[in-house]
Formats: sequence, structure tokens, C-alpha cells
Amino acid sequence: MKGSYRKATGDIMALLPAFRYLLSHIYCPLKLQRRPISSLFQPSSFPARCSSICLLFPKPNSTSKSLKTAVAVAPKEKTIFLSKDERLSSSTVKNTQQVENSSTIAAIVTSLGGPPSAVGIVRLSGPSAISIASRVFRPARRKKGKASSSSLWQPTSHLVEYGVVLDHHGNVIDEVLAVPMLAPRSYTREDVIELQCHGSEVCLHRVLRTCLEAGARLAEPGEFTLRAFLSGRLDLSQAENVGKLISAKSVAAAEAALAGIQGGFSTLVKSLRTQCIELLTEIEARLDFDDEMPPLDLGLIMDKIHTMSVNVENALETANYDKFLQSGLQVAILGRPNVGKSSLLNAWSKCAE
Repeated sequence: MKGSYRKATGDIMALLPAFRYLLSHIYCPLKLQRRPISSLFQPSSFPARCSSICLLFPKPNSTSKSLKTAVAVAPKEKTIFLSKDERLSSSTVKNTQQVENSSTIAAIVTSLGGPPSAVGIVRLSGPSAISIASRVFRPARRKKGKASSSSLWQPTSHLVEYGVVLDHHGNVIDEVLAVPMLAPRSYTREDVIELQCHGSEVCLHRVLRTCLEAGARLAEPGEFTLRAFLSGRLDLSQAENVGKLISAKSVAAAEAALAGIQGGFSTLVKSLRTQCIELLTEIEARLDFDDEMPPLDLGLIMDKIHTMSVNVENALETANYDKFLQSGLQVAILGRPNVGKSSLLNAWSKCAE
């Protein structure tokens, strides 16, 4: 008897945290009155929205069949079990949903404001890029084997098609080349459609306006690269170097930015991270299993740490060099009149050419 009593007492003590949680989070809105503890688990003691919790505490005389029936008819929205991972905060879930349910964006991705060019590009990116493009783009020739009743454009990835862009009245706006890049083989890893128009600002803005009227949203500055970063197509260093390459003012700056896009700095960071993890793994393993491992070679570990430190210092030194490449150097040639300052500047200019 004593053993069974202790076991029952232990089971009750194990359930105390659950009882406290239920009482503090669910039963507190009601006005607590003095009543026996058994009455707290009656259906009438809970609010209507928490009636399903009573299924956890059936009456002693109820059978398993009645419990199964009650569970089967219990409303789905009144369960206390979470459908999502509790470890995800509300902000993380919200950001994930925003990325998954992102809208389709459109923008002119070629330069504006200068002399008119021969070709300009309007880019669409997002889950509805194909459907929006099919509303405004009409290929010159229908593919053989396609049903004539189908009015939707069904592009093949990375296959250029010639056609025209129509506004919502059916008027031809421009002759274009449509370049479809279907997910995940695109810059943003989304469905991307590029419409190569004539380079006039009038033509580009008319095509862009038609895409916006068809359901696209005007992209924010840098949003295509942002989506490439959020989808894992680029890491943070590569995304920053995209902007540096666009704004490069010298060959050296362009080469440095291109090396960053190709993963030069990211490769160094990943290598240093891997070496740190290996050292930490060995050190932490020796804290518990030192007797089962070979003798520690302190000289080898110190050499690894010194090599990593040198690599980090070299990377930090290149940061200032990168700033000089982006902004350039302002040099003043000082001297007395007629001593050759202009000749020296002309010589330098010819060498640069």
C-alpha cells in the first residue's frame, strides 16, 4: 500500500506544473470561488472557448469509447495543441510568411537620365510574373502543338521570344524581346521575366506602367538584390558587392567588386569559421574524453591559431584599400609657378590612358 501510495503521490506531483499553467492562463479570467478541486475540471467551470480541455480529464465512469467520440466531435479551432513550432517567434513567422507570399515586383533595370540608348529592360520578378507578362506580352508566333484556345503565354525558361506589348485597351506599345527565367534558375530564384524594349524613356515607362496596371508592384531600390539575398542566392557580402560593382568608377574597383560577388571574401570567412569549429570541437572533446584521445599537440594548435589571426588581420587591412578603390584619392600637386606641375599631370594622364 505504501508503495502504491507513493507512486500515486509522485504522479500527482508531476502533474502540478500542468495544473498551475491551466489555472493561471485559462481559469484566471473567471471569478474564483471556493469550491472542491474536483469541480474545477467540470465542463461548466471553463469558458466556452476552453471546453476542449475537459477532454483531458474525463469522468471516472466514462469509457474510452465516449472519449474517442468526444475527441472526434471536438472543434478543431478549440484545441490547446499548437499547429506551429513554438520556438519560432511571432516576428520570425511573420517575416517568413512575407517572404513566401511576396508580391510580384517590376522596375526598369537599365540606366535612365542619360542619352537615349538602343535597348532598355523592364524586369518582373515574383510568383505571378508569368501571368502578368502573359497579359501584356503577345508572341509573334504561337508555338506548334499548343491549343489555340489557350490565351496564356507559356514560356520556356531561358528561351528568347519576339513579340509586342499591349496595354489594357489592346493597343501596341512597343516591340520587345521577352526573356523568361523560371525559378530557381534566376537572379532572385523566383520567376523572372525581362522585357527588352527600345531604350527611349517614353517606351520604358509605358511598358512599366502597363505591367503595373496588370498587377505588378513597383520595386523598391535594390529589392531584386534583396530578394536574391533572402532566397539564399547571395550572401550579405555578395549583395554588398553588387552595389559596388554597379557604382564602380575604375577598373580596379570593378575587379575588386566582381571578386567579392564570386565569393572571394565569403570563402575566407567560411574557411575561418570551419577552422574555429574544428578547434572548439577538439578542445571541448578533450574536456570530457582526454584519456581516450591522443596526446595534445600544443605547437600545432598554436600554429593554426596564429595562421587564423594573420588571415583576419590581412582581411581587415584590405578594408581601407577597398574604400580607396570606391571613393578614389584626391591628390593636390603643389609647387612654385612654372616648375612643371601641369606637365607632370599630363604625363600621368597619358600613362593612365
